[in-house]
Amino acid sequence: MSFLAAAVFGDLLTLPVDLYYLTYCVVILGFLGMYARGTGLDVRAWASRRLGWGIVLGLAVGALVAMNVLQRPGTERFTGAMLVWAVFWRGLVYGAVDGLLLFAFPWIVTWRAFGAESAPWGRKVSAGVTAWLLTLFATTAYHLGYADFRSRKIVQPNIGSTIMVVPTLIAANPVASPIAHVVMHIAAVLHSPHTELFLPPHRGMPQEGL
Repeated sequence: MSFLAAAVFGDLLTLPVDLYYLTYCVVILGFLGMYARGTGLDVRAWASRRLGWGIVLGLAVGALVAMNVLQRPGTERFTGAMLVWAVFWRGLVYGAVDGLLLFAFPWIVTWRAFGAESAPWGRKVSAGVTAWLLTLFATTAYHLGYADFRSRKIVQPNIGSTIMVVPTLIAANPVASPIAHVVMHIAAVLHSPHTELFLPPHRGMPQEGL
């Protein structure tokens, strides 16, 4: 699903970037909604468990990955109303939906399959390792939907996902890692909105450092 959404609407049809994000969000949220309804997932109950720890860890790891974004060369930046819109749409909304797909969904599927909540620590650890592997699978599948990631460049988002999945694995809360992902997206929107690594799809946008 993630590969097809990126490949068809992001690469093949080359929709305008913000329209692509709208299409992507509708497709992914529709898919996640079908999963929740089809499996009887109580979204509110799962999102609220250990939420305090999830928020703290999500923000902490988010600050770490944001520092990585800010240490890279900047690009031409948005100003005024466009900046406000980009922070909301490309940073908050797109970052959150991406985070739900890449981190929350693999973890929830694995945690439920292992019955890990009430299981011994050994099974919890096994569930965590499996969720990490599924996160890397989802990350790879999604980014391979974009032509420019069909190269050794695919390693970079997997490194990022390995770091950003940590809050959810530790807090056992599905929204923890999406919080970190949103912080990273907002940092990219503010510092380097025309980045060739963050905020895909990348369509020959200028990459000058400022």
